[in-house]
Amino acid sequence: MAHPLTVSIAKDGRPVTDLEPYVDAYAHLTAFHEGDAAFAHPHPTTKVSGDNGGPDLSFRAELPTSGNWRLFLQFQTGGKLHTAALALRVG
Repeated sequence: MAHPLTVSIAKDGRPVTDLEPYVDAYAHLTAFHEGDAAFAHPHPTTKVSGDNGGPDLSFRAELPTSGNWRLFLQFQTGGKLHTAALALRVG
């Protein structure tokens, strides 16, 4: 199942617009399915177009099964790598 997925990054309620390129993208996403070993690495569709990006980032999420997924988003600001955990229900 391929789904468009948009993530918006904010800090203290304010949009983050200083995302730095990290391994050729403004962010990376991994997903793990609850209850089994299903894993996905959704690819960003937001292209790096300068030194700073954000707050909205788009991904093409190809998740092999419905259910609950735990997502981990990695992005960089101020030279520091951040990881955010997200929950997603598919289907």
